Amino acid sequence: MTATLVGAVPRAAEALRGRSRRGSYQQLQVIAYLGLSLIFTLYVIGLCVRLGTVAVDFHHEFWPAAHLVVNGASPYGGSWQHINAGVAFPYPALTALAFVPLALIPHGAADGVFTAVNIAAVLLTLRLLDVRDRRVYGLVLLWPIVVQAWQTANLTLVIGLGIAWLWRKRDNPIVAGAVVAVLISLKPFIWPLGLWLLATRRYAAAAYAVGVGLAVNAVAWGVVGFDQLRRYEDVSRAVTKVMYERGYDIGALAMHLGAAHAAAYVIAFAVASAVAVGGIVAGRRGDSQAALTLSIVLSLLATPVLWGHYFALLVIPIALARPRLSGVWFLPLLMWACPVVKPDLLQAILGLGVSAAVVVTVLVRPRLRTRPSSLVTNTPMADTL
Repeated sequence: MTATLVGAVPRAAEALRGRSRRGSYQQLQVIAYLGLSLIFTLYVIGLCVRLGTVAVDFHHEFWPAAHLVVNGASPYGGSWQHINAGVAFPYPALTALAFVPLALIPHGAADGVFTAVNIAAVLLTLRLLDVRDRRVYGLVLLWPIVVQAWQTANLTLVIGLGIAWLWRKRDNPIVAGAVVAVLISLKPFIWPLGLWLLATRRYAAAAYAVGVGLAVNAVAWGVVGFDQLRRYEDVSRAVTKVMYERGYDIGALAMHLGAAHAAAYVIAFAVASAVAVGGIVAGRRGDSQAALTLSIVLSLLATPVLWGHYFALLVIPIALARPRLSGVWFLPLLMWACPVVKPDLLQAILGLGVSAAVVVTVLVRPRLRTRPSSLVTNTPMADTL
């Protein structure tokens, strides 16, 4: 017995030293990831300030639209030149109203505020999805699609935060329904979230979503003017017509490869339909996580124009399936070769290919969120929030 105890002491000491070394190494990793992301983010902000490209979408679309509403004018008065330059306002009335508070402060200051809101939104998204590995926070800030999203300062990362909140409150019908209603009212392309509610049998939440959506839009259009509905539809249709081939859409890719417009639309519709069916099947089988992933994918496929920064929404499926740092978190870094808009053929293939690889990875090899208590106990505190 004594010999056994004597022999166990060195082994226990060695195990403690090994655990300490691993903890120190992971602490260094955390510092490296967060430090690099901070330096890089500050560098990009400084570069954008020098080039005058801070909050491009917010500066040229959202703030002017809200400012027009404040002054009692229509936000849908963009000319053909504005539409062709990508600075028209093709969003619903609620979107214009949402930016009214920022339209009450100077334009330049509002640019900085909303840029900060975007950066905070992606970090809060990870937090809401229970990502505790701090290395992930640093890595995500290095994703080109995230940088594009906060540099253009649109609603992508805010929508992502809303989806994370939806997942967090998915079993609260009132909150879940209200969140879906507001998100769809801000950006209609996110409508598959409503399909997710139905597919996962969250019928009460779907009913609340309809009720809240009707109420919110009645108020929003009442403020902007119901007579502006037609102008909104005209601007949205014109923007889609001009911008469709400048995005990453399946249909746009098909046209890059020589398909006619009609054939390209058929291909895009077929792919979106297959994803929709997959999401419904997953939801009916009780797999809410897979169903939500496919709903996000369907949103990307069904949007009239798929901008590069929309891919940043893939942070949600990855966070749900891989809450700790793993290889799939590095895949979006490949999109540094992809611009926000007007990708060439190879860039479009790369963007869609990386996105498909991410989705397949999180669906085919889902990671269990619950781990044995022994593994949790041995997890170094340096690696968690």
